[in-house]
Amino acid sequence: MVRERDGIHFDVDGRKIVADSRSAAGDVNIVSHAHFDHLHDADSEVVCSETTAALAEARTGQEIKRSNEAEIDLVPSGHIIGSTAAVFGDEKKYVYTGDVSMRDRLYLDGFDPPEADVLVTESTYGVPAYRFPDQEVIESRIKDFIQDNRDRPLYLFGYSLGKAQKIQKIIEDVVERPVLVHGAVKKMNDAVERATDLEFSAVSYGENKEKLEEENAVLVAPSRSSQADWMDKNVRKYGGLKTGFSGWASQESFKHRGGYDETFVLSDHCGFDELIELVKEVDPDKVYTQHGFDEELARHLSTELGYDARALKSNQSTLENF
Repeated sequence: MVRERDGIHFDVDGRKIVADSRSAAGDVNIVSHAHFDHLHDADSEVVCSETTAALAEARTGQEIKRSNEAEIDLVPSGHIIGSTAAVFGDEKKYVYTGDVSMRDRLYLDGFDPPEADVLVTESTYGVPAYRFPDQEVIESRIKDFIQDNRDRPLYLFGYSLGKAQKIQKIIEDVVERPVLVHGAVKKMNDAVERATDLEFSAVSYGENKEKLEEENAVLVAPSRSSQADWMDKNVRKYGGLKTGFSGWASQESFKHRGGYDETFVLSDHCGFDELIELVKEVDPDKVYTQHGFDEELARHLSTELGYDARALKSNQSTLENF
C-alpha cells in the first residue's frame, strides 16, 4: 500500500517506510533533501545523503542521525545539492523521487531514472502550461539581463537553498560589480561550501549595504523577502529592479503576484515534458502522483499514455482498490 498522510507511507515487504514526513515515523524514515518542508522533526534515524544531513544540520541547528539502511538505494534526484530519490523493495521495486529535475544545471546532474514496478513522483508542474525552455536559453537570458542593466541595482529572488546558489553561479562570469547576499542566503552559501567543493564570491548584504547605492550592486535574496516592506523601500530608494526566478514564471500571473519587474523560468523541478519523460523511462506498472497538479498529471498519464496512474490524496486509506 502507498498512502499520503504526514509524508508518503509505504507498506512494503512487511516494513513501514515513511518518506519526507515532519513527525510520523516508520521502520525506515527517508529524507529526500534539506528544504524545510521535507525535513524530519522526530527523534528518529533517517536515510539521507551525507550532504543532505550536513545542510539540514546547518538549517536547524540539530544533529541529524543518519541510518545506514542497506536496503534503500539513494539516487541523486537533480533537485538541489544532496537531494536523492529512493529505490527499494524486493518483490516489487519502488521508486520515490521526492522533488526532482531531469535537466543538468550548472553543478548538478539531472535525475537518471531507474526502472521500477511502482513510481511515486512529484507533480508540481504536471500540466502542459509548464513546458520549460532549454537550460542554455534560460541562462543566456539571465546573463543578458544582468549586462543590460548595469546602471541600476538588481534584486534577484530565489529560494535560499538551491535557487539562490544557482543564480550566483549563472551570473558570476558576467557581473562586473559587487554581488551581495541576504543573511539567509549567506548562511546556506557557507553550509554548501563546507559540504562540497563549491565556492561563492558574494559578500554579506548586512555589512555592505552602501554598495547598492555606490556601485549598483546585485543583491540575491530569499523569495519570501521579495514583498517585505523593507525590501520594497530599499528597491524604491535606489531605483532597483526586482527579479523573480521560478518555474511558476511560465505564467504571467507570477510576475504580477510577486510585484517583479522581470522574471525568469528557472526551476529545480521537472517541467511537464520532463515528468512525462521520467515516467516513460521508469516504465512502471503503477504511477502515484503527489503535490501540485497531481490529478491532472495522473489523468494525462492514464488517458493519453495508458498508465495505471492515481493521484495520492491525504488520509486516503488505500490506493490498491480505487
